[in-house]
Amino acid sequence: MSLVRLEKVSKSYDGVPLLDDVDFRVEEGEKIGLIGRNGTGKTTVFRLITGELEPTSGSIERMRRAKLGCLAQMPNFPPGETIHQAVMRSFAGLIAQEERLTVLEHRLAQGDHEVMEAYSRLQDEFRLHGGYEFRARIRSVLFGLGFREDEFELPVTALSGGQRTRLMLALVLLEDADLILLDEPENHLDIAAREWLEGFLSDSPKAFVIISHDRRTLDAVVKRIDEIERGEVRSYGGDYTFYQKQKALLREQHEKAYQKQQEFIEKEQKWIDRFRYKNTKASQVQSRIKRLEKLERVEAPPPEGRSAAFRFGSVVRTGEVVIEAHDLAMRYGPLTLYEHLSFEVKRGERIGIIGPNGCGKTTLLRHIAGRLPDGEGNVRLGHKVRAGFYEQHHDGLNRAIDIFEEMRNTRPDWTPEQVRSYMGRFLFVGDEVFKPVSALSGGESSRVAIAKLIAREPNVLLLDEPTNHLDIASREALEEALAHYPGTLVMVSHDRTLIDKMVDRLIVFEKDRAFLHLGNYTDYREQRERQAGAAEEKNEDPLKIRRVERRKRDKAEERERRRRKKDLDELEGRIEAMEETIEDLEERFAQMDPADHEQQRLLKEEYDGLKTDLSVLYSEWEELTEELAGT
Repeated sequence: MSLVRLEKVSKSYDGVPLLDDVDFRVEEGEKIGLIGRNGTGKTTVFRLITGELEPTSGSIERMRRAKLGCLAQMPNFPPGETIHQAVMRSFAGLIAQEERLTVLEHRLAQGDHEVMEAYSRLQDEFRLHGGYEFRARIRSVLFGLGFREDEFELPVTALSGGQRTRLMLALVLLEDADLILLDEPENHLDIAAREWLEGFLSDSPKAFVIISHDRRTLDAVVKRIDEIERGEVRSYGGDYTFYQKQKALLREQHEKAYQKQQEFIEKEQKWIDRFRYKNTKASQVQSRIKRLEKLERVEAPPPEGRSAAFRFGSVVRTGEVVIEAHDLAMRYGPLTLYEHLSFEVKRGERIGIIGPNGCGKTTLLRHIAGRLPDGEGNVRLGHKVRAGFYEQHHDGLNRAIDIFEEMRNTRPDWTPEQVRSYMGRFLFVGDEVFKPVSALSGGESSRVAIAKLIAREPNVLLLDEPTNHLDIASREALEEALAHYPGTLVMVSHDRTLIDKMVDRLIVFEKDRAFLHLGNYTDYREQRERQAGAAEEKNEDPLKIRRVERRKRDKAEERERRRRKKDLDELEGRIEAMEETIEDLEERFAQMDPADHEQQRLLKEEYDGLKTDLSVLYSEWEELTEELAGT
């Protein structure tokens, strides 16, 4: 039985349908990515699974005794409770067992052997539920999510918003749950914590469903993508990259089938119109009319969902050197964020700033922008530089006015019609331009902030986490716009996909220092791993070096095995999708008018092509299966 199953579930709000006849199920151990544009109903699906919402129609089944963990709101903790105490509360049962074992051990030490059976039974149960490892697990999860040991005793009430989010995530990951629901868990996680989370989820035997806009995370941990689109849910076997390819393939097949049928209908209709009034053709005309009436129509492919048009126009050309930074430093009392940092940015360069949370990335960006009066050192902007600064918390938005007025204040030279037309590019159409800024969601605020930035026509962009709150479609649209941006770019981001695609140089914050690195994030990570391996080998004797080399070979073989297993999973997903398509065609054959030879021919061409493709996939599957069996 599935852990949870939604069958023909619909959900409406105030009579407006959001989900329509949705089928969704989670089996034990499944790793699922739930994606879709903002507002399509992803979080609603989670609330239906947990029982927080009831469906308008349809049924929801949950496995009896299955435990559910969900990344939700911060629970109420007693005053003064620390991070460590809050996490330990999740293990109250094990702690009670531990105390009972201590009592029994004391009685055994005093010669009371009558408790031996009870002690053995309790010890087995304690071991089975991870009693001897839970403290190590707690430390591992807290460290992995970016908490330092000196923060374990911080009161929960004193935590920042980002720390609270990370604590909630820790509580969920440590739960003894069969199914974990994670709604954008990457929020407030730096790159190191995201990569730790990916490893944790990949190694976990638990089932989970993750709503995420981080494509790298989806590729790293999920084996199935479920997309919500136009109120429906469609499943794709494989990770996010495979989903993109499979969706494009299915859409292409749909468009071809639709186009072929339209050409056939047009050809038939022309023949009918030509001979409609000829007595000698009357019976043939009627036959073709009936054939068209009985024809099962292929629906036109639905239009692609709209994405914001983050298009940058031409910009004023700057001098060759855009930014000169000399001996920059920033200190808060005894805390030094960075010092002795010097660099030069030339026209057209793309610089990424990366590092852990709280290390000073945003501070450095503000320093470059001239918004840090206490910063040490000197920053000089080049000839004709017009910098545009994007703040991740959107502090530059006036929350006392509406979108229309905000844009009029940004470009007072624009007419009302120009403002409305321009904001339509950012998905604010009709009266939506009069929506109060204070009522905007995170994604809507991001689109308004980016709209203001583009409207100012900067030739140097200083961007602080520009993809926060944007769904995947909007992130990809922004990447496309930045790829064609003719100016200079300096950007802080934890979005590894964005950093890899956009930048050619990094400023890296690492171990209380900041330094320059030539290349993108993947280049930096590979270099760091090579350096770590070389340092380990240098400090070890020959026997240890051989062991390290053997471990490396083992890891390489395991990575290769996992890669092949992932390829096999993706291939099986493609085979399943292809088989379903062939079954659909076979059903259409069975329902078709035997006299409709033209439609039979068209369907047979498509059917034969799919069978050929499926045969190739079967051969690939056999090869991969044999390779895996031999490793």
